[in-house]
Amino acid sequence: MAQAAETAGLSVDSKTSSSSLDPSLRHFADPTFDPVDFLNDSLPPLARQSETTRDSRAASVADLSSQTQSLLSQLSAQNARLSNTLTQLTDEILRSGGRLAYEVEVLRGDTIGLSDTLSEVLHDDIQKFVPEGLLARLRNDELEREHPVEESAGLDSKPQPGKADTDPEYIRDLRTLSQVRAKLEDVIHTFGEAMEWPLPPSEVSLASSFISVSAPEPGPESNSREEKGREVARRLKNEVVELLDSNGGGQAGLEAASRRVESLRQLATVWKGTIEEKARLKFVDSLAKLVEERRKLLDNQSKARDSKSSRQGTKSPATLNRQSSDYNRGASQESSAGGLFRNLQRLRDEIYLE
Repeated sequence: MAQAAETAGLSVDSKTSSSSLDPSLRHFADPTFDPVDFLNDSLPPLARQSETTRDSRAASVADLSSQTQSLLSQLSAQNARLSNTLTQLTDEILRSGGRLAYEVEVLRGDTIGLSDTLSEVLHDDIQKFVPEGLLARLRNDELEREHPVEESAGLDSKPQPGKADTDPEYIRDLRTLSQVRAKLEDVIHTFGEAMEWPLPPSEVSLASSFISVSAPEPGPESNSREEKGREVARRLKNEVVELLDSNGGGQAGLEAASRRVESLRQLATVWKGTIEEKARLKFVDSLAKLVEERRKLLDNQSKARDSKSSRQGTKSPATLNRQSSDYNRGASQESSAGGLFRNLQRLRDEIYLE
């Protein structure tokens, strides 16, 4: 009975005793519970035959025995009920313990993964958004708190424009936010261009043709994606060709086309490590081949013009000697013909004189 009372006192606290215990058992939750006092208070005193007692509650041995049996039965029933409740609570605690341990391990793994991602994988990206770094800013704040600047020095020294240290904190925060905004706009613009560059499913299947898997026949959705991907590929190719032909097909158009191909190559890095990377780089290489062919053509044309102008500007000495000899030969022929006519005229004059 005392053991049952101690068990009940350990399992039920004083706040929940009114709801968990029977009103007749509330005194078991009292820390100062004494089994002897409890029995003396619950059972009437024994009436002795040799002595006449004046206590009206005195009972004979038979009555006292029956009352004791009744009290023990009640306590035994309460003990069984409380033991059953304690067993159920223990089972629930054991079941919940395993579940809680699993949830704690899951949270621990997520926390470790997040910590590794922030400290290793995203470390460079975080430095891009916050160029001076979080640790550097925290160190600067700690140094400012440890070594505060005196007011007199702050009044005497005038802030120089262009130095980040003299700028107010909100200005530095605004500058950081503007940099973050610019980076986010670049990211949004890049992903927007990536969404506007679909790839035909056939190119993906060709890129991964080393895997032999029987797939179902493509449906209308796949056909529409195929048409849209090929249309975008034709549009990009036409865009590069138009840039090559712009400005008379000269060097300016070639540079514009080269910049466009390079931007597409940078955009293809969005799919780095995916199944579409190889197909997209292959398409960009085909566009780069067009630009390289146009570059070679312009180089050949430039070399041809240079060689032609050099031939026209400088003539060989053999050509000059040949031209001078032809001129001298013509002059000598003219002089010899003039002398013959003069000799004939002089002979005619001599005949007339004779």
